[in-house]
Amino acid sequence: MAWDPKYIAFGVIKIQGDRVHLYSSRDNYATISVGKPVTGAIWAGSFLNVNLADGKVRRYSSRDSYSTI
Repeated sequence: MAWDPKYIAFGVIKIQGDRVHLYSSRDNYATISVGKPVTGAIWAGSFLNVNLADGKVRRYSSRDSYSTI
C-alpha cells in the first residue's frame, strides 16, 4: 500500500537512532523501524529516501516496502 498523502503533505520527519517518525499532523505520526543507524530522511515525490550511516539509501514506497539504492 502506498503512503497516505497526509504524511507527504505535512512533510515533517524526525529521526531517532534507527527509527524514523513520519508526521501527519502535530501530534500524529507513523514509525518505521529501520534496524540500522539513520543519518537523514527526505520525501522524493511519493517515496521516502532514508540515508543510512553505512552510506546506503533505502527508498520506501510504503511503510513495509523498500528497495536499496
